[in-house]
Amino acid sequence: MIFDRLEHANQYYGLGRGIETVLRFFERYEDDGVDLTPELSLEGDKIFLIGLNYTGGEEDGDKMEAHRKYIDVMYVVEGEEKFFHKPLSDVKGAWSEYDPADDCVMMPIDSDATQVYFPAGHIAIFFPQDAHLAAQLWQKPGKVRKWIAKVGIETL
Repeated sequence: MIFDRLEHANQYYGLGRGIETVLRFFERYEDDGVDLTPELSLEGDKIFLIGLNYTGGEEDGDKMEAHRKYIDVMYVVEGEEKFFHKPLSDVKGAWSEYDPADDCVMMPIDSDATQVYFPAGHIAIFFPQDAHLAAQLWQKPGKVRKWIAKVGIETL
């Protein structure tokens, strides 16, 4: 897992072509204050973005997820949220069966999972070895606009 400010994104270009493509998109993105586009393809199903527009705290979850085919690269454009993180190999609870259609396996949030404040202007990168749950209420409900990029492992 990587967590940093967008202004340091160029330090992570070397992680692979797909991650660099997404980070460069985030760096060029000019915020006009309107809702983010729900889906935007940068390279077919290998690199695409999901634009989320929501009020923090409306859909807090109770399960972390991990992926096998995609890396999640997130950028909070407006607002703030919290995410949970724990190395997948350290998760104690029972996992769901892997769902290849959603590229997802779910597991409970362990009590010792790290909680991170994720404000506007920051990026987070979650690899297949990272169990995570984002889009969680930080302190009080508020508007959040966030990009989630799905970066295919084969683009690294």
